[in-house]
Amino acid sequence: MDSELDVQRITDGLQTTLRRLASLAGGVAMVAAIVGIATFLTGLLVFDGKGRPLWLVIGGVICAVPLVAALVARFFVRSTAKHSPELIANVRQFVETSSNSAQVLIDHDSGRPVAAYAKSFGDMRRELNHQRTELPALFAGVRAITSVPGLAALAIVGIVGVGLLGTVLLIGVLID
Repeated sequence: MDSELDVQRITDGLQTTLRRLASLAGGVAMVAAIVGIATFLTGLLVFDGKGRPLWLVIGGVICAVPLVAALVARFFVRSTAKHSPELIANVRQFVETSSNSAQVLIDHDSGRPVAAYAKSFGDMRRELNHQRTELPALFAGVRAITSVPGLAALAIVGIVGVGLLGTVLLIGVLID
């Protein structure tokens, strides 16, 4: 791992992964917003009188959860972008000081599946947590890589749940 080419390859791999995560989080956020707004408005049609204030609070929270999860995921990826110029130097410093966790980066970028190293990325994130001030770009990138898929999954499950709720409410409007 002495070569500058290896450090550049690792950095390029991280940036490619982060770009993919950014488009995933953005797409999920758009779908979450559309489904959440449609369900919320359908709930406003269904609930009137004393039920409306309850729907405004409870329905608003239910409809907002998937969107908030997707926006937090997008925030993690966007906050990494502001540290992008420092990423090469951070990777170089991390590789020189931590051989175990640096192997995760090498293996990930050599084409092996990220899923096989999820536990290692978690270990690397814990190690980077202690070095977050010295290696802010790498910490932000690894935080995004380890957090965004879970947040996106939460948002997708929430979208399905909110969509089902919206469908039930719409059926209620049509029957009434």
